[in-house]
Amino acid sequence: MTRGLAAASALAALALLRLATAVPPVLEVGLLGLGLAGLAIAAGWRWAASGAAVVFLVAYAAALRIEDRRLAVEPALAFGLTLVLLLGAVDLIARTRGAHVQGPVVAAALGRWLGLVGGTLAAAFTALVLAGRLAAALPPAVAPLLAAAGALAGVWVLAALIRRTGGADRAPR
Repeated sequence: MTRGLAAASALAALALLRLATAVPPVLEVGLLGLGLAGLAIAAGWRWAASGAAVVFLVAYAAALRIEDRRLAVEPALAFGLTLVLLLGAVDLIARTRGAHVQGPVVAAALGRWLGLVGGTLAAAFTALVLAGRLAAALPPAVAPLLAAAGALAGVWVLAALIRRTGGADRAPR
């Protein structure tokens, strides 16, 4: 079941890439990412999954650049979530290699992933609504400062998450 979720997320990333562009070289790069994802799923190698995510992301960025499209939030959010699910599923495959994984373990992991997806969607759409209202009320000169503050807040959140997850396993110094 975990391998199926990983495979579905890799195929979804390729489908979203295809929706972004029909340029053959970009789609060929996407097929390379699909091949790396298949290798990661079959062997349980995290490095191959990370490589697949990078290849998919580069191909998606190239597709947006070639098509000269503005970044739409919904497809980009779906694309990012497919990559997160791919990486999470391959990580679970790697951690449970050789173990007999029962249904409750997979169900718990799937519940956490669905919670992540739901929380991400809710946060993104709430931010879109608030940003639209705020953009109408503020002068254009303030926009770069707000973007920088948002980026800084994002980095702080990531740093806090990394510190929290790494803090419990570290030995005292």
